[in-house]
Amino acid sequence: MGLIRGGLFVIVSVMFFLFLLVGNAALTLDMSLGYENVKLELGSVVESLAENQMNLTEVVDEDFEVMELYCQNNSANSFEYIFNEQGFTFVIPCEVVFQGSGDVIDYGINSLIDEAYYQKYDCNFWDCMGNGKSPFFFVSKQAKDYWHGKFYFALITLIVLLVSMFFLIEDKINLPIIIGSLLVVSSLPFMKLEWIAGIFSNEFFSSFFSIFFSSAYTVFLIVISLGVAVLIVGTLLKFFNIGFKISNLFKKDEKSKTVSKKEVKQIVQEEVSKGKNKPLEKK
Repeated sequence: MGLIRGGLFVIVSVMFFLFLLVGNAALTLDMSLGYENVKLELGSVVESLAENQMNLTEVVDEDFEVMELYCQNNSANSFEYIFNEQGFTFVIPCEVVFQGSGDVIDYGINSLIDEAYYQKYDCNFWDCMGNGKSPFFFVSKQAKDYWHGKFYFALITLIVLLVSMFFLIEDKINLPIIIGSLLVVSSLPFMKLEWIAGIFSNEFFSSFFSIFFSSAYTVFLIVISLGVAVLIVGTLLKFFNIGFKISNLFKKDEKSKTVSKKEVKQIVQEEVSKGKNKPLEKK
């Protein structure tokens, strides 16, 4: 491999590894911000927010008799009880009200999660970050869609870099082994990424922060499995390529031996023929 070609291959390989990390991170955030996962992970955060900042339990307990009276008078029309608290609108079906104040609080917390997740924010990802929008934007469907797009951008870039590496590398049979090794190494940081959330002392921030990396270990398993599979394929190709070369080498040796025997036989025949045609000397 020439110096320039080798240098380009190293540069492209480094870029490939960096985009693997970017792709893994984007896939982690995309998977972690799925609705069911957010609802599961965000429940304790929203419950803490509802209790400590909105006093939702206190508000419901104070107004629960009013809710029951309202629903009793309007239950025939399947009414809903609506109230506002600190900018959030709670729409509670009367059938939930009849189940008790605890169910009203749980329904209110779930509706907060739904509203925060599906809300349409009037800014893109980085503008929302710079404008100091609600922290719930970062665990919304809009944020998930942003990271979903970044993952596919990284995936397309990786394909382009992979094709470039194929044309730059001299011994093509080594490419799967290199790619597999890079995949395995790039997966390792995501094996314990969720653990990072535990180093924060603030319980609220720790719970909120852990949502982003809740699928990190799943991504680690996906990428390292893919890397190991590519490594195995590369090793088998390398093995069969060496075996093919050795087989060809033996065939060439056998062929050269056959030619040599023919040549020796021909020489012997020529010598015998000369001996027969040679006249006998008189004594």
